[in-house]
Amino acid sequence: MVVDGSSEDVLDAIELANFDLPLFCQQFDVPVQYDPHMLDRYVVGPDDVAFLAPYLPRPIDFRFDSHGYWIEAVTR
Repeated sequence: MVVDGSSEDVLDAIELANFDLPLFCQQFDVPVQYDPHMLDRYVVGPDDVAFLAPYLPRPIDFRFDSHGYWIEAVTR
């Protein structure tokens, strides 16, 4: 999810391809005993960009100075 840093409006929701739960839990330091399915919201920072690149459906111009980025589960 991409959020405007000042208004907190959601600007984009990007579906990740081939989500690998164990790798994402490791990358985002998910406390598996607390959130085994990674259902909470997790902040994406500059150190996560290279990890996320293979899972993104298109290149993303991350602008951490003006936007917030989150990994968040969506149920359908």
